Amino acid sequence: MKKLEKYNKKRDFSQTNEPKGEILHKNTKNLRFVIQHHKATTDHYDFRLEHDGVLLSWAVPKGISQNPKDKRLAVMVEDHPLSYIDFEGIIPKGNYGAGSVEIFDKGKYVPKYDIDYGLKKGHLQFDLYGKKVKGEFSLVKMKDNNWLIIKGEDEYVSTSETKNTLLPFKSCEVMLATLSDELPKGKDWAYEIKYDGYRILSFVEKGNVVCKTRNGNDYTGKLESIVEELKKIKEESFILDGEVVAFDEGGKSDFGLLQRALKENNKIYYVVFDLLALNGEDMREKTLKERKKILEMMLVKSNNIIYSQHVIGKGKQAFAFAKKNNLEGVVAKKLSSKYIGRRSEDWLKIKCYKRQEFVIAGFDTNEKNPYLSAIYVGYYKQDKLVFVGKVGTGFDEQEKIELNKKFMKITVKKCQFNEKINENDKILWLKPILVAEIQYMEITKDGLLRQPSYIGLRDDKDAKSVVLEGE
Repeated sequence: MKKLEKYNKKRDFSQTNEPKGEILHKNTKNLRFVIQHHKATTDHYDFRLEHDGVLLSWAVPKGISQNPKDKRLAVMVEDHPLSYIDFEGIIPKGNYGAGSVEIFDKGKYVPKYDIDYGLKKGHLQFDLYGKKVKGEFSLVKMKDNNWLIIKGEDEYVSTSETKNTLLPFKSCEVMLATLSDELPKGKDWAYEIKYDGYRILSFVEKGNVVCKTRNGNDYTGKLESIVEELKKIKEESFILDGEVVAFDEGGKSDFGLLQRALKENNKIYYVVFDLLALNGEDMREKTLKERKKILEMMLVKSNNIIYSQHVIGKGKQAFAFAKKNNLEGVVAKKLSSKYIGRRSEDWLKIKCYKRQEFVIAGFDTNEKNPYLSAIYVGYYKQDKLVFVGKVGTGFDEQEKIELNKKFMKITVKKCQFNEKINENDKILWLKPILVAEIQYMEITKDGLLRQPSYIGLRDDKDAKSVVLEGE
């Protein structure tokens, strides 16, 4: 276990979905390697070789070249667990190595001589048998943890770089809107309806589809009807950003209705508002105006994929329409904005009523409501869970039963909020990992929700990321 102590100490596994460091077995045959594209503080590749129950690991800033003339720097880092060989996803902000990780290539490798001897001497030599990276390579130690990785002379030599895939990236941080009380003015602003559903990035390549939430959770299996429609789009590869929703009889998106639709296999829709990549080209550096123009031409008539229409420079009219039809609000986007993958004031959300996610950290019951009377919720501020009130409306009887089942699996003995609240004997405290969407009138001067109502659980949101909007 000592081999993975450094790996485990650097990570908080309650926040990151990286595998915990455990030595499962020591393999001497069919040794494996992996190359992972890691978009962290600096964009680089991680090269890992299976050895003695762990993955020996190097960070390679410029990636591995098939050209023997390229001597690429490879910085040796801490050993990783063998299970990391299959890891892809997003490491949340504030954690070690925060950013997206995707597998570039993996396969078998054969060492030319004993690895332990090579580590001691500072010279490793091996053959890689991947799909993209093949042939003989050497790792030569320079100073401290700095090595060079060099391609050997063989039939796999290439003077041009091996292309990763038709998709320029397989994971991405979504661009988020900043909460605003004012409507921006001018013809450089496009206004869209704010939809009430799951934010989904869809990655499509040669008929293969992967749908991910904003936190990197794979929802492909839950969205079969949308996946089939995405396959019909006549482009070889593309990445779309949009919202999966269900509409009520009046044409309004409804989050509670969406949750029921997913359970009961009822009709759902994918409202697409952005294009991040197309046929191998990264589109994020193009303006929103350019991206939307191409996107609209791409999305032909579909059973359940909808292009998100917009109006330009008519914020007051758009907001009035949203308010009249009891919609959540509007999103204002600068037509000149690039897709930067973080919260930005180039995108603004203006809500008709107040609504956001809060963390559930307790619940109570009473004689009339034996499963659930109210939930106790809060948000994170500087890593502390701040109590913002209890919510006792918005649940139907079936939801109360289902929530009770979930809650009873995560009970804890102590209150998880940063300060004491008015307790009663029937409050059961919970591990703060579940997120609920709550609608409310306002937050009072005492910091409590006024007239809150439960909308639904948000299993696409990470509890640690829940902060008070506007702060």
